Amino acid sequence: MASKLLGLSIAAITVAALLLMVGSGVAVGQVVASATGSGQIRVSGDLRTFTFNAKTDNSGVTSGQTQGFNAGVRWHGTLNCLNVIGNVATMSGVVTDISPVTPPNFVVGSNIVFQVIDNGEGSKAPPDLISLTFFLGVGPPPGCTGFGVFATIPIENGNVKVH
Repeated sequence: MASKLLGLSIAAITVAALLLMVGSGVAVGQVVASATGSGQIRVSGDLRTFTFNAKTDNSGVTSGQTQGFNAGVRWHGTLNCLNVIGNVATMSGVVTDISPVTPPNFVVGSNIVFQVIDNGEGSKAPPDLISLTFFLGVGPPPGCTGFGVFATIPIENGNVKVH
């Protein structure tokens, strides 16, 4: 009888340990940085629209999407780099769809980089800021660090959130 209880105790401890190990795996993929937004800006009088979302998990993997309509060019891209410092988020990725195609930089596979600044919420907060999206052509990914602050265009209609 004692050996049966000892066997059951060992089995219970083993199951509990396995559940703890599985439970700790839930934290894998937890979001540690994110940036989202959409809106409109004016550049040289032209209305431009944008939307984006990016997140980096605790293993360092970034995923997201961005798209825009700028000066007659519609494009979509995947984001694979997000760098958040305070209220500034710099993102980069690759163009997955674009129309019209205009080589060498406005093509599928071109690297892109842009930045946003979240200036808070409410009527007393200054407008959030965004940069132009820079199309860098096909080549090695540029990453999203070391660029400094280059988001200077006020967002007229919309909002960004950086966490």
